[in-house]
Amino acid sequence: MQEIDINWDILERLRNRFLETGTQAGVYWQSEEDLVHYHTTFAARIGWKWDNALELAAQAGFQPQVRKIFDWGCGSGIAALRLIAYYGADAFDEVQLWDHSTLACRFAQKTIAATYPSLKVEIAPAPVLSDSESRSDTLFLVSHALNELGYEAQQQLSNQIRKAAQVIFVEPGDHTSSRKVIAQREALRGDFQIAAPCTQCETCPMLAEENQRHWCHFFGKPPIEAFTEGFWARFAQTMEIDLRSLPYSFLALSKKQIQSSTASRLIGRPRQFKGYTRLLSCDSAGLRELELQKRDDKQLWKSLKKEQSTLYRWTEIDASSGRLKSGEAQ
Repeated sequence: MQEIDINWDILERLRNRFLETGTQAGVYWQSEEDLVHYHTTFAARIGWKWDNALELAAQAGFQPQVRKIFDWGCGSGIAALRLIAYYGADAFDEVQLWDHSTLACRFAQKTIAATYPSLKVEIAPAPVLSDSESRSDTLFLVSHALNELGYEAQQQLSNQIRKAAQVIFVEPGDHTSSRKVIAQREALRGDFQIAAPCTQCETCPMLAEENQRHWCHFFGKPPIEAFTEGFWARFAQTMEIDLRSLPYSFLALSKKQIQSSTASRLIGRPRQFKGYTRLLSCDSAGLRELELQKRDDKQLWKSLKKEQSTLYRWTEIDASSGRLKSGEAQ
């Protein structure tokens, strides 16, 4: 982690502010010191989610098709930083930033420019976009922001995003946040190809009445230092955060055609029992709760237990019972 003198009072105040915010957007940061502490800790965890989401999107064929990034609600700039780190600075020319906190915009601009001096980094003026403005040359990023937006603000965001070339959302992995990501999916799927996590582009099966209890989420993998450095152990204990659990929801969209997949996406985590596994699978057949007996396909059972992938190809299913007989990771 970045070496700073940790002020635990700042972290506790920020944590309490996050918990109190609810669905109302708020300016969390009172000073640059607040942003330094946030960026080193809370934003780092968001970055771990972005790392995993970008990996899943890339597996599904998503690649940057434009050279400009627009980080909407940028905070400390972690979304843009993780995207650039994943694809390399040579893949981009320019980063534009917007946040309702001017302090955050300036911090993100300084941090990104210092990390990637070859890139042009600018703060976008408010309002962020007008209805007539085109973003056909832009990859639009939205990170941990939908949960702060009411219905009207979400619609306005959809209208702005509709003009972009590509979009990536990464949001918390709770039921409410996931449903807001799905709402954006439904609002935008007529304008974009869905790259990930969906393997089909029709109406999201989560919206069916019988699936209301489910939500689309995945789990990131923290880096090894989250378990080996004393700072992270204290951070987890003080902030009451389980660093082993990184649930998130995400959506990757592109205007250009992306090769469709016939695979199935594993939602959440498989539930392991003695001798069998239950899982939630989403594909062109819809959202299905499946059960795999270890004796039916031991190799698949091991793969699910080790969480080796979220993309699978099921080769035999008893449709009447929901019993999965065989398959393989993609």
